[in-house]
Amino acid sequence: MKDLCAALVSALLAFALAIGPAATPARAQARKARPAPAAPAAAPQKLDEEYTKLIKQYLQDPRISTELVDHMPASDTVPSPLKFFGRIPGTPGELTYAKDINRYYEALAKASPRAKFWKIGQTEEGRDQVLLAIGDEAAIQQLDKYKDTLAKLGDPRKITDEQARDLIQTGKPMYWINSGIHSPETGGPEMLIELAYRLIVEETPFIQAIRNNMITLITPVIEVDGREKQVDTYYFNKKRPPGAAQLPLMYWGKYVQHDNNRDGMGQYLKLTQNITRTMLEWHPTILHDLHESQFYLYVSTGTGPYNVSLDPIQIDEWWLLAQTEVMEMAKRGVPGVFTYGFYDGWVPNYLFWIALTHNSFGRFYEVQSYGPDIVEDLQLSPTQTSREWYRPNPPLPSIKWGPRNNTNIQESTILFALNQVARSKELYLENYWLKSKRAIEKGKNGPIYGWVIPAGQRRKSDAAGMVNDLRRQGLEIHRATTGFKAGAVEVAAGDYIIRGDQPYNTLADMYFSVQNYPPANPRPYDDTGWTMQYMRNVRLIPLTDKAALDQAMTMLTADARAAGGIEGGGSTLVVEHTSDNALMGFRFRNREVRMLAAEEDFDWNGRKIRAGAFIIPNFDRARLEPQMRDAGLSAWAVSAAPAVKTHEMTVPRIGYVHSWSRTQDEGWVRAALDYYGVPYTYFADQKLRDGNLRAKYDVIIFPHVGGTSASQLAGIPETGDTPLPYKKTSATPNLGALDQSDDIRGGMGLEGVQELARFVQEGGTLISEGSTAALMAEYNLAGGVTVEHPQQLFAKGSILRGTFADLKSPIAYGYDGKDLPVYFNQDPVFSVAPAVAFGGRGGAGEQLSQNVTPNAVPVRISPLDPADASPQPQAEQPAGRGGRGGGGGRGAGGGRGAFAAVSTEGRPRVILQFPASANDMLLSGTLAGGEALSNRALAVDMPLGQGHIVLFALRPFWRWQSQGTYFLAFNAILNWNHLDAGKPAPQRPPGATTPGGQ
Repeated sequence: MKDLCAALVSALLAFALAIGPAATPARAQARKARPAPAAPAAAPQKLDEEYTKLIKQYLQDPRISTELVDHMPASDTVPSPLKFFGRIPGTPGELTYAKDINRYYEALAKASPRAKFWKIGQTEEGRDQVLLAIGDEAAIQQLDKYKDTLAKLGDPRKITDEQARDLIQTGKPMYWINSGIHSPETGGPEMLIELAYRLIVEETPFIQAIRNNMITLITPVIEVDGREKQVDTYYFNKKRPPGAAQLPLMYWGKYVQHDNNRDGMGQYLKLTQNITRTMLEWHPTILHDLHESQFYLYVSTGTGPYNVSLDPIQIDEWWLLAQTEVMEMAKRGVPGVFTYGFYDGWVPNYLFWIALTHNSFGRFYEVQSYGPDIVEDLQLSPTQTSREWYRPNPPLPSIKWGPRNNTNIQESTILFALNQVARSKELYLENYWLKSKRAIEKGKNGPIYGWVIPAGQRRKSDAAGMVNDLRRQGLEIHRATTGFKAGAVEVAAGDYIIRGDQPYNTLADMYFSVQNYPPANPRPYDDTGWTMQYMRNVRLIPLTDKAALDQAMTMLTADARAAGGIEGGGSTLVVEHTSDNALMGFRFRNREVRMLAAEEDFDWNGRKIRAGAFIIPNFDRARLEPQMRDAGLSAWAVSAAPAVKTHEMTVPRIGYVHSWSRTQDEGWVRAALDYYGVPYTYFADQKLRDGNLRAKYDVIIFPHVGGTSASQLAGIPETGDTPLPYKKTSATPNLGALDQSDDIRGGMGLEGVQELARFVQEGGTLISEGSTAALMAEYNLAGGVTVEHPQQLFAKGSILRGTFADLKSPIAYGYDGKDLPVYFNQDPVFSVAPAVAFGGRGGAGEQLSQNVTPNAVPVRISPLDPADASPQPQAEQPAGRGGRGGGGGRGAGGGRGAFAAVSTEGRPRVILQFPASANDMLLSGTLAGGEALSNRALAVDMPLGQGHIVLFALRPFWRWQSQGTYFLAFNAILNWNHLDAGKPAPQRPPGATTPGGQ
């Protein structure tokens, strides 16, 4: 009887697959759709019985399934995942290397005319990123035709409306799915192994509709370097003895971990560049990222506020498709599929925003973790399981979860999305065309018609670099043929002009606008301010006169290069210090060349030259002049050196400290050093305990680690007696590329801090930022600097005004204004005055009623240039960001008692600080409780013995965005042994003696 029932079930399933999933109302709609219907199956498709059995066996809860994924069809010609790998996705305890997924995709394309495989680029470590296209046989044969259709729809300037309508009818959307950008999120790549096979071989009307009416593009692993390290790490940990410490995933890519999905604007990482280049070539209609962090599947829409530059169509697309997916999964009783209650929709730095800034449709999922180990009892809290309007079928309080659950839920949901887009293909093609068309019209109709970047501005090299970075993201940039005036804006011949009447006007508007994030909004998911010209300290002016579009200009077809070179014929070269970052590369390319730094401003032929100018006696013109031209730097060859006080710019030996406990943020500092050719020795903080630092290094860079000062000292807990190695071995061939250790447990400890203090006292310079700068103050290496913790402060990833307090400090060399935009994210807050409990009125406190119009009262923005000021609504004290005041700190008053503060000549030297008034602080983003930052230090030079500790409360190297503040740290490196230059002589009372060191 049991066998008979099984046979009946198998027959019914085969019949259901033959007729396709049309029993539900949603599937009935598929038969009514305008696209050409799929040809009816001649006979029931044969099932892969073993594969189907394993799906059921590995699924830990039958509720996490649909009829779309509870089986697998068989193929005589196309290898299934089971045939190729010997296992199916969702197998407990197993993960697949990216290189093997790529091999499988290549095998699929060789076996089926419905697929095409190619490589789209390589990572920093030389691994391939790939793409697989899936469609019906005719579409794959005519991929270039459909690519051309999308390119034409994406640039409505080149076609008529009638031509666009024809293309919408004959074109096909391209839906690009990618995964594995966050390496510990292991399930997406596994699921995409199976999805690709299913889309190629399955013959149900549901799948045929997808295959026949659209083209699916899949990149299974974005962060290929990190995937290989993750798989190595997983299998290494499986072999560890019980109770032994588990190896965390130390590095993902060469530079960063989670921030690889925050490179959408900066675009330094190879993975981001490869995706952008492919986006610009293929113009996919939808870009869909797969992630893991929610219970059980979140479909992106966001709580808002939504980025104000987005076309409303885009926001409606988010909701239209998300609600379809939530509804279809709810109809099948699958719990935990929801939207809205996660993420915001504000900052455009994520990978999927590369689609949004190019008028395509960007979206993502967050799924419960793949594992791949089984969780016997996954328990959730009431806040995660409550039924809410956006979560009508919430997750369960308790469930048995395994990797096949992850595969089933996200494969089912994405199949509903693919089918919906396929059945509504004209809608999505029309939306893509309309968004592109409306972006152009926005630039034609104003109020902003474009932007001008003066080519001859002070930081002209970095301005040209910004132009080139924008061009690589697809923006069209012109140069003015002749000078003209547009309203009040004087445009010179050669200035860079970004016209508003181009398809990617949305990108320009999004990057160049000033952000206003009222604190009454939901707490932001990431940064709130990112205005590009502020972050890069580049002059950019909006054009509000439409006549500017009629002026003569020529489009750039190659990279811009700032005018540079050498004037004059003398033997001494004077290189102007403009804080252009190319100067750093110039110095280190010529490290054996003797160079001096001017310690004061001086005039040269009527031109004011800022302190920090490079002076090179007896220079080799044949060698240096081509470099000056290529870098866009200006210099003068003079017969005699200027009569100005100078010091030697001795090229330092640089040590670079990282912590095994976190390798996320420090990579952005490494990226800057690598880009500008600055050599360094990279080592773990554990090695600080070995001492003898001054014999090896002149400068030590210790970037932000995160966590508390105590956790930074402790490092990875020393669990158990078994060492925890991080090394390249035959079993872990992908580990150890950047650094290795026989045992990564334990941090620098107090001994490491003592050795850093000794290094500085013996004449070294220590550069710290963020949490490591706070550590220096809290453990009294920086006596006189107090770390405050103002609870009423809310400054989440904003651009604030920094005001120079000491332009004579070498750290300020090259900066010529009194103000500098800086990136600041909540802490640390430094005071060089004695610690004071900073009170204040706090905010309005928690509000019980929901604020449904949080953007009605904007936050007060202070214009960087008073000439740009415009009337603003009166900012009110925001609700929901209040606090009880507080803000006293640890540090000068005793700190944690690790060291007695070392007496030095004079107080800490504040180079850059916040303004006195909170009304003058915010340039872009959000701010509440700004009074807590009044006159607080942003950059401090702390003398200690014979050396210096440089503390940055700002993050000079924030992602690949804050190029305008790079040179604060670069100056500290270049002038490491002369940081006292320009410092006023200490005022001592009669008879006073110089205090000694510890």
